[in-house]
Amino acid sequence: MFKNVLLGLVIVFYIPNLFAWDGYNYDTESYIEVESYDHRGQGEGEVEYYDYSSGEYKSGYLDMYPGGSGDLTDYESGEVYQVDMD
Repeated sequence: MFKNVLLGLVIVFYIPNLFAWDGYNYDTESYIEVESYDHRGQGEGEVEYYDYSSGEYKSGYLDMYPGGSGDLTDYESGEVYQVDMD
């Protein structure tokens, strides 16, 4: 019984974190959390992300470079931000 409860807690709290991807936006000096990333194996693609500076979920296009940095284009504002992803 205890093992099942423990396994359930691990699934509820750990598994969703496997799909989120944290990063830092150098232009706004705030953190972002990418919720979905459709890169199609090319290092670039559409993203849904949470912007901690505004407290909102947003959509954009993430173009990653080797080493974990890249450019994030916000679809709503059209601005391009330099980001570093963990």
